[in-house]
Amino acid sequence: MKYLIVLAATLFFAMAGTSAQTLRQLPPRAFELYPTLEDMYGYAVGKHGDYLLIFGGSIRSDVPEKYTNDFPNLDILMIDLKQGWAAAYTSGNLDDMLRDQMSSTGMAYYQDGGTLYLLGGYGFSESSGQFITFPYMTAIDLPATIQALLAGTPPVASFYQICDERMAIFDAIMDYNGEEFFLINGKSAYKLEPFSDTPVYVEEPFQGQARSFRIKGAKETLEIAQFQTWYDLEGFRDYYGPLLPEAIERELQLLLEKPVE
Repeated sequence: MKYLIVLAATLFFAMAGTSAQTLRQLPPRAFELYPTLEDMYGYAVGKHGDYLLIFGGSIRSDVPEKYTNDFPNLDILMIDLKQGWAAAYTSGNLDDMLRDQMSSTGMAYYQDGGTLYLLGGYGFSESSGQFITFPYMTAIDLPATIQALLAGTPPVASFYQICDERMAIFDAIMDYNGEEFFLINGKSAYKLEPFSDTPVYVEEPFQGQARSFRIKGAKETLEIAQFQTWYDLEGFRDYYGPLLPEAIERELQLLLEKPVE
């Protein structure tokens, strides 16, 4: 019986993994079509058909002695790998909270079918006048967004965002097993008086912590459910066993095998 349970769980995980389309590494063709990507980091990527959509991230300063901070990416980038073209669409026509998150760096993301889930991110908040970790989770309808951008209309109707302080995290690893979402590591931070001569940067690391939750509903009924923070990583692994997705299991392995200093 135990063997059958484990086998069923393994088959479930394998089937769930086949539908995942999350793109963690861009193809070389994307860099050829949009060379600025070579100087960018911390962005989120969605893929639909031959199209890539790139959200957020930062652009490294090419004059570090003059500009000490990197620049936020304020555009939604679209790349057509088949036709061989790339374009940048401003995120400035999005609502305030959407615009803030879409220009942030280090959003956790996962693509399930045609929906790209973006979580957290660090960047400048126009409403608060400071750098914060955004407490948002946004679901993006990729096919509808691409259609809107191609038609020259704002894609705001394809974005569904909820505010939840538990989502305030960046630089975390995110994965999904077909039923539950998982986050591991990451951090939260904010910066006071960012434009003064002595800005104050405060950071809270989440190294060695895992989070699990479910997403219920869609569009206007989107919600986070069964959220849990795990501090005992051995217990976390034992609880989920083979149901842990690959990226989370891989990071767990590194954390649990790390020698004690």
